[in-house]
Amino acid sequence: MATLTIHPTNERLFLTDELALPWAATNLGDDNFRFRSREPIYWTAEMVAYDRQTGSLTLRIVDYCAEPEDYRPHRPVRAPVRSVTFAPLDREAFCAQLTFYRAVALPLAAPDLPTPAEECTPPPAPAESPGDRSYPLSFRVPMAELRLEDGYASGSYTDWFGTVPYRIVNPWLRKEFHPIRTYFARHLRRSTVEVTADLCFDGADEPVIRRARSPQIDRIDDKTIAVLRARTLRDLIRTEPVDQRLFTREDLMANYAADDPVRALRPVTDGGEELLKEILGTLDVRNAPQLAYLAEHHERGQPLRFALTPRFGFLFFVRGNEMHHFLLELLDSHATYVWSLPRDSGTLADHLQRITQEVQHLNALGRSNYRRSNTFPYPFWTVRHEHIGSSFVDGFPRWKARVEEGVL
Repeated sequence: MATLTIHPTNERLFLTDELALPWAATNLGDDNFRFRSREPIYWTAEMVAYDRQTGSLTLRIVDYCAEPEDYRPHRPVRAPVRSVTFAPLDREAFCAQLTFYRAVALPLAAPDLPTPAEECTPPPAPAESPGDRSYPLSFRVPMAELRLEDGYASGSYTDWFGTVPYRIVNPWLRKEFHPIRTYFARHLRRSTVEVTADLCFDGADEPVIRRARSPQIDRIDDKTIAVLRARTLRDLIRTEPVDQRLFTREDLMANYAADDPVRALRPVTDGGEELLKEILGTLDVRNAPQLAYLAEHHERGQPLRFALTPRFGFLFFVRGNEMHHFLLELLDSHATYVWSLPRDSGTLADHLQRITQEVQHLNALGRSNYRRSNTFPYPFWTVRHEHIGSSFVDGFPRWKARVEEGVL
């Protein structure tokens, strides 16, 4: 029978990182139990049945202490899974991982269940039997010697038993962080990390390192990454422009080496939207309402383009009934520039190329000269940001009304 390793958390059941179900989509339900938060939990499950019509998967847990290395976060999903039904759970093994559970609401196999109103306090973990060969390990390793991957840091440890690999699980780590691991070390203010683990021997008497943990690696979380991104953000938007064209996200990041935090700390899947959110959430931008509004109306699926001259900014795209609209909004600028082309005058790619040429022309001539000598054959217009920073007059509604009149 086929097996897979799954990752249950207090919020969701992760079959893979891309396929995570809320507990309400399982027969365990919401709010009927809570895991201890001391360390991540992994289960090995047998796939008992699958209903293609409903997308319901039936699982039987065969190992409640699976190894993190067995979890495949990017396992291909061959069929949709909309719900999971668990075969009756081993009460002792399941309860040992919890801070509480409501027995009456859960599919538990043990016959000695508490009463419906009773909440279970988990029993202490069983002691190792005399035959078990497990020894605690504690060592330090230079951060530079670790390998950062998606969801873990890996390394190897050498002692009397030989050289044995290990993994330190951390869901916030990404393989793109590996070139900047020493940057994290500087943030942690230490070049080495402390590791605790269990040295075990398998049935063939081969050494295996399990349950490796590090308090320093644990400190690399979403908050730490957000802080480090904020530190590099000003370097990004102050980039020296190499020319006056528009950039895609890939063009922009190509200006930085793989070991530059400006590049490594930002998601490779970001089409520009996350960078804009980061700017608006971190920096004090005078035209932030205009940028947020344009981002909301930018056509989904179309990557944002970036301008670097004369300052950092974004080119937004809005598809109208009859026109393709391109809106240029620079950080801390005083006006929005809008070009509109009839949809039947060319493809979207043709129009984007034409607008790229117009932005180059605009930057070469300067704003005032471009407006005076404008030769664009289709509608071109600007919308000024009036009363920005005023404590008495809010100019945003008037700006919004003018944009909507011409675009929406």
